[in-house]
Amino acid sequence: MKVLYIGHYKETGGWAQAATDHIIALDAAGVDVVCRNVTLTADKQVLHPKILELEKKSSDGCDICIQHVLPHHLVGTKSFRKNIAFLEAETNEIKELCWFEHLKQMDEIWVANHDLKKSFGEDFNIPIHVVHHPCNTEKYKKRYREFSLPVADSKFKFYFVGDFNDRKNLEAVVSCFHSEFDPAENAILLLKVKKFAKPPEELKAMVDDFLLRTKASLRMFKNIESYNKDIVITEDMSESDLMSFHQYCDCFVCPSHGEAWSIPSFDAMAFGNTPICSNFGGPKEFITSDDKIGKLIDGSFRVCKSVDSAFPDMFTAREYWLQPDEKQIRQAMRAYYEDWKSDPISHKIKAAAEGIKTAEKFSHENIGSKMKELLV
Repeated sequence: MKVLYIGHYKETGGWAQAATDHIIALDAAGVDVVCRNVTLTADKQVLHPKILELEKKSSDGCDICIQHVLPHHLVGTKSFRKNIAFLEAETNEIKELCWFEHLKQMDEIWVANHDLKKSFGEDFNIPIHVVHHPCNTEKYKKRYREFSLPVADSKFKFYFVGDFNDRKNLEAVVSCFHSEFDPAENAILLLKVKKFAKPPEELKAMVDDFLLRTKASLRMFKNIESYNKDIVITEDMSESDLMSFHQYCDCFVCPSHGEAWSIPSFDAMAFGNTPICSNFGGPKEFITSDDKIGKLIDGSFRVCKSVDSAFPDMFTAREYWLQPDEKQIRQAMRAYYEDWKSDPISHKIKAAAEGIKTAEKFSHENIGSKMKELLV
């Protein structure tokens, strides 16, 4: 058995990281794997040494092909014994996407979470398997350089890491924080955001305007300056700096409308930062009902309404995504804050111990072994 793994792993962002980790996981499980990149944008990340090694291998003799690409790049072929698509999606009506037709070319489909598998329905006649995102668990056991922001150092730091778009539901993050916490309380909100093709200065201006409009809509104070000032970071961070940022913060908040997995939420969990996430999609796979490592927020499914989708036929009103309950978000934020106030040191130590224990289940070796079993 020899596997050709095709992915967008030279890009920046979650898709690239997911493809990279799956390739490394296959290799860690002893699978003979060769990787090839499909370029999407000009953005490039520094490749893992193992990826550089596996790229040099010949693809001759590959009898299985895994295509971890955007669905409209999928290619049906009889050149392999098995042709597998790895699908990432964030809504529960994927049959309404034009992407759905491309999936029918495949012999098998792998998805990252059980909600996505359910969205195919029982009448879909191609085998579908849940294959979780693997991770390098060693990165959570390191001590990174000290991150410091004087205005936030002594405060309980709620934070977000991710794209600035409609799906991430940042309006709920900002609204819940400022409606729950009085400016006199020892809490602060940090937003580490990015947006494709937007330079840091331009994105910073966009986010600042968004924050002003969101706070004005809350109508709690006559003067916008009366609200807590949020910290907005739009500059790129290296992997090490991002881990340092996770290490620095206290509680990750990402009640998005949908996540295929959510690598930042997983990272936050492993660092003991009790992620508050929507009870839909990826986070359900690693956040349990035990509040020690994080909290899942219930909600109701609403018609998708988005003005900034990456593709014109995605996140339209033909699909549904989750609208998380903002009262539950506020309650979870308050609970973690009060827990920290009562015992600032042991609060995070206990959560980190549980988080790493959970992360170990998704190690390269464990997920690689699962993939190996499916490939036989």
